Amino acid sequence: MLNLEWYRTFIAIFQQGNLTKAAQELSMSQPNVSVHLASLEQYVGGKLFDRMPRKMVPTELGKKLYTQVVGSVENLTSVET
Repeated sequence: MLNLEWYRTFIAIFQQGNLTKAAQELSMSQPNVSVHLASLEQYVGGKLFDRMPRKMVPTELGKKLYTQVVGSVENLTSVET
């Protein structure tokens, strides 16, 4: 089952380029961010980031997913406020 939090986490990682910074932005632990990312990757059936020593580099699938979901997730987030 898809979880909207997975997308929020994915977007934070994409924008921050780093799991730790994404975790700080979301007020989550870094292990929970990793679990969200792994769950989303399993759901979409592919790797969304290449893990480098201090950064996360989006794959082509990650770039495509980001462009498809970022606007919708940001709109939903703005409704909360």
